Amino acid sequence: MRFNVRCNSCGRTFIAETEAYGKQKYRCPYCGVVLNCQFDEPEEFRTKARSVIPLVDVTPVVGNKVAELPTVKPKILRMPSAEKLQELRQKIAHTSFQAGETVKEVTANTSEYIARGSSRLARFQEKYADGNLWIFFGGSLLFILLVFVGLFVCAEVVKLLAEGHSWLFKNYIELRNNL
Repeated sequence: MRFNVRCNSCGRTFIAETEAYGKQKYRCPYCGVVLNCQFDEPEEFRTKARSVIPLVDVTPVVGNKVAELPTVKPKILRMPSAEKLQELRQKIAHTSFQAGETVKEVTANTSEYIARGSSRLARFQEKYADGNLWIFFGGSLLFILLVFVGLFVCAEVVKLLAEGHSWLFKNYIELRNNL
């Protein structure tokens, strides 16, 4: 069963999934606080139909209401320390700085490569009147060849996996029969 759990620390709501009722511990995915939640078994809901409406007289239902999940009020077991929160913030900032530097480096290298390649293409297009058609034709042919090569490689890998699986299964059966 799924429950909505609202964190007492950060106030955000997350979904907790459980098969058992009673007290359960969950960690808030947003702030990391451990919450002690009490999941009560839902009450039975039964109703009796007062009358049957013929299908001809039925009116369409307007809107699509989705049943909301029950909300659980948790108790905070342990708050993270200020040092731990500061350490996590610094780690996130350092990781994002490294990612930014990597993106800058890749962008610079890619721009340089494209500039060299595009200058060769521009020279080819200037030299021949139908250079655009030759570039398109060559690119299309290269793409088709790569697709065929890729399909062939994938087929060989699947064949190897199937043979390896059957060899392993055969040896497993022989080992089981010998025991």
